Amino acid sequence: MRARKYIPLSLLFIFLFACLNVNAQDSREGFVWIISDNKLVKQSENIVLDNEFYIFHSYDYISVKYYRGNETFFQRDKQVGKLLSLTLHDGAILEIKHNNSVILKTITHKKTISNTLKYGLGVEFQRSIISIIMAFVVAISVNIAYYYNLERRIL
Repeated sequence: MRARKYIPLSLLFIFLFACLNVNAQDSREGFVWIISDNKLVKQSENIVLDNEFYIFHSYDYISVKYYRGNETFFQRDKQVGKLLSLTLHDGAILEIKHNNSVILKTITHKKTISNTLKYGLGVEFQRSIISIIMAFVVAISVNIAYYYNLERRIL
């Protein structure tokens, strides 16, 4: 009978310690925001930006390298300021590090209609469109299977 009382109590304590641990880790971590055209840009492998964009971070310092091939447009090993303004170079790689760990590595693209459709909207909407199409196909196939087996009632 004692075990029935202690098991839920111990599970509650484990859950509380896990929540405290997650919150403690989040407070030590920081964030990096990329702002372009007064909008927050979603971080991914390829991002579409305006001619000028800003990097805002909450770390003590970050290391920023912005390059394409052998040409380096911006490089600073210890960026202490919380806001950094950069000029866009199409197809350049933006790499942001903190304590030798890569926070963000992305390829920047100029804001055109084709780049917006290809990199900005493509990945986000592909997931939702594919799930909608698959749900539609499954619904049709279930209805066909139901009417096909109407006399047997297998489904």
